[in-house]
Amino acid sequence: MSIIESLVLGIVQGLTEFLPVSSSGHLALLNLLFGSTKGSIDFTLLLHIGTLLATFIFFWRDIVDLLKSLLPRNKHMVGERKMVLALLVATAVTGPIGLILEPKLDALSTSLLALGIAYLCTTVILCAAEYFTGNKGARTPENMGVVRAAVVGLIQGIAVVPGISRSGSTIAGGMAIGLNREKATRFSFLLAIPIIAAGGLKDGIDALQGQVILPSTLVCVVGFLASAIAGYFAIRFMVNLVKKIKLYWFAGYTAILGVVLLALHALGIG
Repeated sequence: MSIIESLVLGIVQGLTEFLPVSSSGHLALLNLLFGSTKGSIDFTLLLHIGTLLATFIFFWRDIVDLLKSLLPRNKHMVGERKMVLALLVATAVTGPIGLILEPKLDALSTSLLALGIAYLCTTVILCAAEYFTGNKGARTPENMGVVRAAVVGLIQGIAVVPGISRSGSTIAGGMAIGLNREKATRFSFLLAIPIIAAGGLKDGIDALQGQVILPSTLVCVVGFLASAIAGYFAIRFMVNLVKKIKLYWFAGYTAILGVVLLALHALGIG
């Protein structure tokens, strides 16, 4: 993998991680285009860690408040503690699903048929969220409860499949359990922190055992920084955008992409 390819992949990862259009699907398509599918899942996870850094930087005040709420002297921070519980429950549900699906991710990320179907699934998820909820949810993440948090975690677990948007699915899931679009987006972005961190920890353990395939150090650094910088600006953009537009706009994009990929597969391309 060249530095230019790493830079492009990092920028695309950063921009699409927080837009409901599936960053993993876009990276899979670029890896196919560049012909660099070997170790692509490991490099994709590295880029996800770059966007994790962007999330930490953008939401650092929220993160500090959530951590402070766990201290015994801050028993008054009930809402924050409930948010921590919701994030942990959702992550606990996501984890096992991700581990079950992980062995199949390499095959799915190199199939235009699988990617096309997954993008159309994202389209359905986004449209359903807008159509059935109308962005009228009055619930907050702090009072969603364990069961509703588990539902969002289940949806996030399925979204490890390339082409199914993690942010789109969890935003839709949040809207389905009663959050409005803005609150669902905030919860979705905070929920990315523990699951990406867990994935990074697993990859670190695999690296110690010689099971991770990554390009050169310079290529990795370029991709990491590109994803972090692009990710930060994508978060700022998306947080403001969800106040103004509906998810149908993103659904239109994923629908077109899904149809194009299925057409290419039908023509025997890829």
